[in-house]
Amino acid sequence: MQVALLQLSLFLLQLLSCCVNQLSAFVVNSRTFTAGVVTSAKSLVGTTDQTHVGKTNKFALFSQTSTRAEEKVQVANVVLEGLEKRLKKGSLTGAEATAVIEASSFLLDYIDELENVAQDHHDGVVQVQEELIYDEHQLRTAVAEMDVDAVSQMLKAGLTMDAATTNTAFWNVVDAVDHAEAEDRPLPTTVTQMLHHVFEADMQQLLLREKETFNVTCMQPDDTGIEGAARKMNYIFDDGDHKNLPLTEGRRCEDGSCCDKCSRNIFRTFASDAECDLQTFPELSSFTFNNLETVSAGTILQFVRLIERVRRTVAHEYGLPLKTILPLQAYSRKYVAGTTQKGGGGGEGDFVTLHTDEATHSGYHYSCVLYLSTQGKDFEGGDFVFNDPAPKSEDDHNNSNKKGNSNYGGDEEEFNDDEIDEDILELLKRGELPDKIVFNVGVDENDDEESYDSLEDEIRRAGRVLTPFHPSRGSAVIFSSGWENMHEVEKITSGVRYAVPCFFTTCPVPDAAYEQMHVGKPKTDEDIADDWLHLLLAHRKEEPMESVGRVKELLMK
Repeated sequence: MQVALLQLSLFLLQLLSCCVNQLSAFVVNSRTFTAGVVTSAKSLVGTTDQTHVGKTNKFALFSQTSTRAEEKVQVANVVLEGLEKRLKKGSLTGAEATAVIEASSFLLDYIDELENVAQDHHDGVVQVQEELIYDEHQLRTAVAEMDVDAVSQMLKAGLTMDAATTNTAFWNVVDAVDHAEAEDRPLPTTVTQMLHHVFEADMQQLLLREKETFNVTCMQPDDTGIEGAARKMNYIFDDGDHKNLPLTEGRRCEDGSCCDKCSRNIFRTFASDAECDLQTFPELSSFTFNNLETVSAGTILQFVRLIERVRRTVAHEYGLPLKTILPLQAYSRKYVAGTTQKGGGGGEGDFVTLHTDEATHSGYHYSCVLYLSTQGKDFEGGDFVFNDPAPKSEDDHNNSNKKGNSNYGGDEEEFNDDEIDEDILELLKRGELPDKIVFNVGVDENDDEESYDSLEDEIRRAGRVLTPFHPSRGSAVIFSSGWENMHEVEKITSGVRYAVPCFFTTCPVPDAAYEQMHVGKPKTDEDIADDWLHLLLAHRKEEPMESVGRVKELLMK
């Protein structure tokens, strides 16, 4: 017991020397402490060794209910005195040893209590911090003042930016960019951070809007064997034969990491009218990354904002990590009635032939068309049409054409090969093509010319199911880019139709692509802010592909 007591004494001397000052400074009004003092004091006072009455009387001070910190320090001093005597004289009486041990036990319990109080205090502070009550007014004020730290804290606490607050944040970012340009100074990192808060808020708001999803079976060309290779070559050189390309189930997704599910997603309100307003963003009608020198920072930011919303939607709808979805191509396109497209990309034209996006570019894995104008108001015709093979069965063997789909609100029209005039069939056998074809069902020879369909249109519809989508400003169609989603744009009969086609890849950006950039890949928040400023103001000389590569990298951040 003496050895154990000696070890305990050495330990307590060190411990108590460190704790006395803390005990003096920490004032506690605790009934638990008082009860412990009383218990210890009673046990010490109860000793029968009269030679140590003075010591026990000192302990008796703590039988009172006082909780003053000075008295707690006296307890520690009593223990220290006893231990000093033990170390100097080599022994203590049994009563002294008992008193010291009991007082030491009390002090250890008290120290534990102090630690628990301190921990509870810390936990309480943390909980209070976590449960700080913010309101929408505070969030709007912080956004208006561009206090990004406060905005970040409030968003972390659970607040969300509504459409009006998000719009304020966006225009504050635009103003900050304009000021940076006017003053020829770097763009603060808080600007890019606020822009990302805008991106996140846009997505949260989109998830609350109406959406229609149609799951489809993923398809790819059947290129097996010699015949398959020949068919593939025929497809390459003959776009008109696109619909007859033999297909097999599966997702090609060359060099990418696509989801194995395919679908079509219809958003009636993907963006608000204000976000697509060509008066507010006039350059939005003809936007490309080929020439940004004359484009306002507001329009560039708005275009990037819309594309980023699509990117986040693709990641959400197909369950893919956001960092794996990269914009490969995006531009504004103008469709004008009575014109023929010249060249690719954003060239004008009044229709788009049947095609598959992934066939156009192997890196196109997910596609979107966002509309900036409304059918029936800004233009007539110009439906976006999904063009699918008609179901093959005995019941519909003679139904070589179907137009519309009840899911999209389209009308259905059925045609039978027997309804085509025999003279026209004879012309076709001889390789001659008549200008017009008429269906005999319910058609009088005196009917207006509107009762006739061109042979070209009949061939287009033969054996197909056409599912039209009627565009309106702010609506969007987002879909997997494979052969399950062949599509076209019907001819515009009047007016002008504006749209933003954009295409996303799951292929990683090769390191060589970053080497094409003027200053390389951004690594810090400051680099990112500087690259945003460059993208917005075009103050560095870069080739178009370099600018596109920079957009990809910035959207990954």
